[in-house]
Amino acid sequence: MKHIFVRVLVYFGVVIVAFTLLIGLLFTQFNKNNIVGTYKTQLSDLAKTISERISKADQTNDTEGYRQYMSAMEDFGSSRRTEMWVFSNPDAEKPLGDEYTNVAVEQLDLEPDMEKILSKAFKGKTGNYTSHDSIYDADMMHVSRPIFDSNKNVIGAVIVTGPMKMRNNAVSQYQKYMFFCIGLGGVIAIILALIFSRQLVRPIIRIDQFAKEIAAGDYMGTTGIVRKDELGTLADSMDELAEQLVEAETYREGVEQSRRDFFSNVSHELRTPITVTKGYADSLVEGFVNDPEKRNDYLKRIREECNTMDRLVSDLLTMSRMQNPDFELNIEVINLIAVAQDAMRGLRILMKEKGLHGEVTYDDEMSLIDGDYDRIRQVLVVLMQNAIKYCDPDTDIKVHISRNADEGTVSCEVSDHGVVIPEEEIDQVFDKFYRASTHGGREGSGLGLLVAKNIVERHAGKITVSSDETNGTKFLIIFPQTSENILDL
Repeated sequence: MKHIFVRVLVYFGVVIVAFTLLIGLLFTQFNKNNIVGTYKTQLSDLAKTISERISKADQTNDTEGYRQYMSAMEDFGSSRRTEMWVFSNPDAEKPLGDEYTNVAVEQLDLEPDMEKILSKAFKGKTGNYTSHDSIYDADMMHVSRPIFDSNKNVIGAVIVTGPMKMRNNAVSQYQKYMFFCIGLGGVIAIILALIFSRQLVRPIIRIDQFAKEIAAGDYMGTTGIVRKDELGTLADSMDELAEQLVEAETYREGVEQSRRDFFSNVSHELRTPITVTKGYADSLVEGFVNDPEKRNDYLKRIREECNTMDRLVSDLLTMSRMQNPDFELNIEVINLIAVAQDAMRGLRILMKEKGLHGEVTYDDEMSLIDGDYDRIRQVLVVLMQNAIKYCDPDTDIKVHISRNADEGTVSCEVSDHGVVIPEEEIDQVFDKFYRASTHGGREGSGLGLLVAKNIVERHAGKITVSSDETNGTKFLIIFPQTSENILDL
């Protein structure tokens, strides 16, 4: 990440310094052109004024006034080291008189650039150039301007020459200030680049650290980055990924725990029936039992133990599926009365063998809930089977369905009269492998009520039990009623 920081810092620094340098150079050149241009304009205006004054004096023959004017101008120019040369145009029909000129072309050894701007002036155009003067040992600017007569004929030319030293000094001074500003700006730019680079790279470094934490299996942290840009979006995605990984890890642990519980329960609970079955089978195989009646008794016991193992495995599988986070219920609108009647019909034969009478009663025909028909039926079958096993002969097993519209619930009560659950064991009824002390050796895996409780809770319901000598044993299940509009059904 340090490499990224350095690269971002360099990129920022180069861009900002380059931009600062470019702006500085542009402003320096602009200022130089402005200073030189202003001075050229001043010399041009001076040359124009002299040209117009000479033209007027020539037209009015005001020689004396012209001399006084030129004397004053020469004094002014001398104070500013400015020279003014007035030439007569030899090619004019009526050239400027000698009384108005102060220099003759043939008397001077003019340099090529001077001849060029003088020639332009004789043609009625202005001209200028800058060169180094060896006499003054300084850069000089030369500006030429034509002199016209009353008919607009070029009768002469004026050349004004001024030193560039002060202007060059001004440009040089400005350049020094500009270079200082550029240097200062460059330092500030680097500092700003350093700050901005840190601001930009810091969240990237944090995201990298967080990614390593996730890779190491620590999903509980967050990036802690709150930004409204692409990095903020990336940080939010990383935080969401961590949350999903936490959920996935929790799910995995749940599945793994279910798997361990299942195998632990199977190995624990199947050990006894398998041992008993193996003992009976070994006795038969080794020929220790020769009495046909006793052999049949052993075979029946083997069959009973196999039935016990079958029920146990079935209950364990059901419980394991219920505890699996992937387990889904087939939810639909069902009438709890119809489910109870269906469960009751399936147990009529067992009830008849014991001389029991079963009855399903209800208060409201439309006792509707959102539920899985098969699972709700399984709950009622478990409760009715327990009632069949533990109730006294020739008694009633009652299932009563009621609906409480005010509370928005539908309840189902399964009651019987028979073996009472001890008061001190009521809280253990729904524990795994629980068998009451009054069980009396009756068949059962000890998982039925736990499975029933899990199914009820999966339906957002609640199951409770009460038991005493007077009222018998009652299991009460309360479900939320369906959200469907009953009138539309």
